Amino acid sequence: MGSMADLLKKDWVEYQKTMMNLSSTLVETVSINYEDFNESFLTCGTCLCMFDAGEHSPKLLPCSHTICLECLTRIVATFARDSQFRCPICRELITIPRGGVQALPPSFLVNQLLDLMARQRREVIPKCSTHPDQELFFCETCDSVFCSTCTGGSHKPGGAGGAEATGDLSSNSDHTVIPFSIAIKRMSEIIIYKANECTVKLNTANDVVLEEMHRLDHSADDSFSSVNKLFDEVIDAVEKQRIEVLAEVKAKKDEKKKVLEGQLQIIQKEKLDVESEVEALQEQIEVRNITKKISDLNCKLDTISQLAEPRENCYLEFCRISGVSYCEAVKRMLRDVGRVKTSQTCASLCRASMETAVTHLQTMAKVQTVEYPGNIQDVGGDPVTAEVTNEKGEQIETHIEDRDDGSYEVTFTPQSVGTFCLKVQIFDRPIKDCPLFFEVTEHNSPVLSFGSRGFQEKGFVQPCSLTVDGQDNLYVVDTGNSRIKVLSPNLDFQNHIFNESLEGRSVTGVSLGSSGDTLVTVNWRTKTVTEMTLDGKTIGGFSHDELVEPIAVAVSSDGDVYVA
Repeated sequence: MGSMADLLKKDWVEYQKTMMNLSSTLVETVSINYEDFNESFLTCGTCLCMFDAGEHSPKLLPCSHTICLECLTRIVATFARDSQFRCPICRELITIPRGGVQALPPSFLVNQLLDLMARQRREVIPKCSTHPDQELFFCETCDSVFCSTCTGGSHKPGGAGGAEATGDLSSNSDHTVIPFSIAIKRMSEIIIYKANECTVKLNTANDVVLEEMHRLDHSADDSFSSVNKLFDEVIDAVEKQRIEVLAEVKAKKDEKKKVLEGQLQIIQKEKLDVESEVEALQEQIEVRNITKKISDLNCKLDTISQLAEPRENCYLEFCRISGVSYCEAVKRMLRDVGRVKTSQTCASLCRASMETAVTHLQTMAKVQTVEYPGNIQDVGGDPVTAEVTNEKGEQIETHIEDRDDGSYEVTFTPQSVGTFCLKVQIFDRPIKDCPLFFEVTEHNSPVLSFGSRGFQEKGFVQPCSLTVDGQDNLYVVDTGNSRIKVLSPNLDFQNHIFNESLEGRSVTGVSLGSSGDTLVTVNWRTKTVTEMTLDGKTIGGFSHDELVEPIAVAVSSDGDVYVA
């Protein structure tokens, strides 16, 4: 942490730069001694008392001099003749107005100066406790307050020299020394400036937080609507199912009731037939007819006995599936309808990092989310949006992948060189250091490199082909040196592989064998495909009459050999 002088210099320079950029006009002012100003303008020239709003209120005479009311009252009472008196300053004859000296007009200018001085803070000039008349100084270089008389000008206790008598500070030419009163004034101005700056930023922060609260209310309202819609759909589905089950009960009831109503109609018809036959028998007198009717009624009795049994029963019951608690089932189902999703991510703390961007190659930017007050997020799900534009303002197609660990990958493919702009937002708020401007180049600088022309460990002469094994070791055909150079994943030299098939500077292709622990090479001059171990021992090989200058070879996992 710097000294008070360093802070004062830094803040004063910043304050001056800011004030220079303002459009208002700066007015150069001069410092006026407070006591001299009061004695010259705010003191009655007769009684030497300060003007005030009471007994010593300033009255303006026709001669333009200002005298306090108490002095005028005393002068009029003592020296007035024929309603006249003389101004005690210029001796001009003044006529007393009809209302007495009280009716003289007040001095408007003096009253304004009194009001102004009442509002102004009296400037305090710090003085030395040992030398009351000596003003204190402040050295910005040493960050110290001193009296030039006490220190002899060197602002160090016990200083001596000619500067002690004159207060000359020239011996401290390499130090910045100013009056302590000016330093205090500067600090006061800086405090006011910084306070205003803090107020502006706090007002901005207040507006941002209020806006976020407003958006939170909207998000909550949307969530309320989604929840209500979901449960309305559930209620509608339950109500629909209730109506369907009730309709099924009613249909079964109507079906049974229709059968019973048909049976009732038959019973009523038989009853009417019996009654009509009884009435007809009362008029019969022939025994044969009566006997026949009795026989018919006996037969009808047998038929009626069948009608006495209902052709449909009254059994109708809704049977719930036993062992199933629908309330619990519905609760379990509704428990999984959704969840309230929220996040502690603070957009202004999140950062985006870019890899080198090359034209026509996929480029990735990684966004790391951070929660307040600065902890790295370890879960995903935030609504991250990204936009990439070129120098013409044209948008580039982007894809965002949530890694579910608090990070997000933004991928895109630039089609031209130039300056591009990446804008990333979370919750519609920009992340830190966004927009991010980056350059797209035509060439991608290598991450690692190895080799030079020669015959030693790092030497190559016409390297033609390479392959990589399961441990990321590289096998490079060094055709001009008739060997295969083996490099580690970090491109460190491991060893050389030699084999008779590599001689003649004609091998141009290499591949791993199907098992991954052998090498297969092709020699364009001898038209031979050779398989060897990783230490250079020949396993086997073949050639074919139809091979014409073969230059490349590949082996599938099934052991099939492909020669180009």
